[in-house]
Amino acid sequence: MTDPDVTDRIWTMAEKLDPCMFVTRDGDGMRVRPVYARVRRDEGAIYVLSDTKGCKLDQIQANPKVSLAFSDERANDYVVIDGTAEIRHDPAKARDVWRFSDETFFKSPDNPDLRVITVRPDSAELWDGSNLLVSGAKTQLVENAKVDRLE
Repeated sequence: MTDPDVTDRIWTMAEKLDPCMFVTRDGDGMRVRPVYARVRRDEGAIYVLSDTKGCKLDQIQANPKVSLAFSDERANDYVVIDGTAEIRHDPAKARDVWRFSDETFFKSPDNPDLRVITVRPDSAELWDGSNLLVSGAKTQLVENAKVDRLE
């Protein structure tokens, strides 16, 4: 059974901790790169904008299982979300998740080379450092939780 409190904290932390690292499968290995994620809990999705250059779209088509790793090392907060990615050319959704800073990379949400990657979360894990126990020089995480279904 999924703990609603843990689920809420995962979504909240993911929304707060942007950018994140996006992990795709590359043959027998993994490929990790920084991206800006648009976390939309009400849609049960996380959106990432990408152009058609590079290899991440090919990697997703070959294996749509991906991970998003969010971190705030100062607060000692970390969230990893595993999910299934889908790629679409969707100018309407690109406009919906568009940020002013996206113009730097994509010029416009109507860019014909722009793709929206939709990640539907399957499971997630958090390391919440808000309850840090510090004694002398020893710091210990006191809370780690995993949900097998992120809704």
